[in-house]
Amino acid sequence: MWTEGQAYAVAPEQLDIIDGVRAAISIGLLLACAIGFDLPDLAFGAVAAFWTCLCDPFGGSWARFRIMAKFAVLGAIVFALSSFGAHFGTVAATVTLFALVALCCLGRSYVPAFGPGPAQGSFISAIAVVIGVSTPRPLEEAVELGGYFLLGAAVTIVISTLIWPNHTNAPGRLMLVMIYTRLRTMLSALIDLYQAPVTDSGAWLQYETLTRRAVRIAIERGRQIVARRLLGSKSHGHAVDVAARLFAVLIALGQHRKGSEKFAGDDVLLLRDLDELLRQVIDCLDSGAMISDPINQKASLLHSRASESPNKVFGRCIAGSAIALMSLAGTSCSPPRQETGSKRLSPRTLRKPTMPSSVVWHQALRVTTAVTACHLIGIWFDVTLSYWGTIATLVVMQPAFGNTWARVIERATGTLVGGLVTAVLLMGSPGDVMMTLMIVPLAAAVIALRTVNYALFMIFLTPMFMLLSDLIRPADDLILLRAVNESLGALFGVVASILVFPTNERVAISDALRAAVSANMSFAASVLRSSHRSDLTETANAQADAGVGSSRAEVAAAGLSFGKGAAASAESLSGILSALRNMCGASAVFEILGNGDPEIDRQRADHYRAMSSALEMQLRTWTLRDLPKPLTDPGDALDQAVADLALAVQAFIRSYGRGSKIPGGHI
Repeated sequence: MWTEGQAYAVAPEQLDIIDGVRAAISIGLLLACAIGFDLPDLAFGAVAAFWTCLCDPFGGSWARFRIMAKFAVLGAIVFALSSFGAHFGTVAATVTLFALVALCCLGRSYVPAFGPGPAQGSFISAIAVVIGVSTPRPLEEAVELGGYFLLGAAVTIVISTLIWPNHTNAPGRLMLVMIYTRLRTMLSALIDLYQAPVTDSGAWLQYETLTRRAVRIAIERGRQIVARRLLGSKSHGHAVDVAARLFAVLIALGQHRKGSEKFAGDDVLLLRDLDELLRQVIDCLDSGAMISDPINQKASLLHSRASESPNKVFGRCIAGSAIALMSLAGTSCSPPRQETGSKRLSPRTLRKPTMPSSVVWHQALRVTTAVTACHLIGIWFDVTLSYWGTIATLVVMQPAFGNTWARVIERATGTLVGGLVTAVLLMGSPGDVMMTLMIVPLAAAVIALRTVNYALFMIFLTPMFMLLSDLIRPADDLILLRAVNESLGALFGVVASILVFPTNERVAISDALRAAVSANMSFAASVLRSSHRSDLTETANAQADAGVGSSRAEVAAAGLSFGKGAAASAESLSGILSALRNMCGASAVFEILGNGDPEIDRQRADHYRAMSSALEMQLRTWTLRDLPKPLTDPGDALDQAVADLALAVQAFIRSYGRGSKIPGGHI
């Protein structure tokens, strides 16, 4: 659960054995042809096949074909150009490397997402440039290399989209099991806390940060899986929406518990019944069905009992959970139908900028500078297989230094274990055929784990890549060379992240907090407006965005170093995050109970919008300004949560931003 809030999470539900088997067939076929026809350069086609599998975007056959075909063409072109450019000497090779890597990096996007996803074609093309520069050839031979690259990619595309397309139901089933298991974990934690005093800050903090974040991220990752891999399947999408509704209910229950006395004995029995109901729902999901008739009957009975609860908030929450679970009846987890036309992904889940942002420009220059420097050092000191280090530099660098460091640690861990595996595999000095027989299952494992976790991915990638490199360019002391080049690449990646367009921590945390404040304020305003409407779609989307914003702010805060005044700054930042969680909880409670005057609620929603703009401006400029006056005094719990958030933001600006107070400004 701890990994759910990190930059690179563990996503076991995304294990895809079928993808791994398809990759193994493609790579094995090409390596067999390279050995059988004595065409060593055809092994580059096997590398291209592997990279094409990494770029497989999931989803329907036509979308997969289109994206993988674009990578195949781009990769073949830059591979041939880089190989030809390197043919003219060190200076030409360096210029070619700089230019092509920069162009490939400009094609990347860095939209934050929860959990790992398929590799982007432009990123893999940059790796192809590095390999091409390390393989200088004259024009005809460079074009031939590009042809082998295109052939390997084409074989993979044909096998993956025509001969053996996606028809598996496993990703959707595992995704739902994971989400509902996370919900049950949250419910169990709430049951454990029902007798704990609210003053037990440690237990409540873990519940409101670690547990809530894990559920929220699992749900948002589920939305991405529905859009990317399941073609927007209505049944799976509805199940994720039901999970989001249950999540909101649990947030409301936790908020209610913190602001009132302990739950009564009957209330706890209802919670335990809901826990048992969730367990049975998980069993149904794991078997491939959304819900069974007996579970539907138990949910109906739970609804009746909850409706009679004297605790108004509690009764409505449990009854709402039962209704949400009953709405799953009649649907199934059958595999989504393959698309026949150009299927688009969810625009809300997968936003892609049409033009490179400043982050992309800065990152492109940062990465290109580091990659070029690592390349030159490798040439200067005549490092064998120096392109390994250059690739390591390219891979580890992320826009945020904290994420770069996390990637370095994960890569180092995976490389260390993978290096030991390689040492064992090379003990018997295997020949080409035996090495091919070892590469193929390793490739299957790599592709199957590509979106599960990067460290696990590296454990199998390291021996596969080393064996494949040795098959193409035999060399001695592979383990030592891997260690030297990985260390060199990581060093240049870290140094460049610090020196070239370094991340401004004030700007980074300001952006994260502004997004979180805006999203949570929008959720609160949406709750006020939706309490008088039957359509709750806007509120559900606003709540999801609020959760995403809060999670990203918490992740950004976790890697922040404050420097001077660290204690006060860390405490004030923690105050903002706590205020955001309380505001989300107050909004969830109001959504369940809210039935105020429509005109007053509309005015309150407008006030929240104005307050959001004012707080965002203060976080952007690090100065204290006048805030909109509250409409009511003291107001209800939601108004109080908004006021507490405003106080927390201004306290943080004073301690960390050291902003000067504008004359006349007040809180």
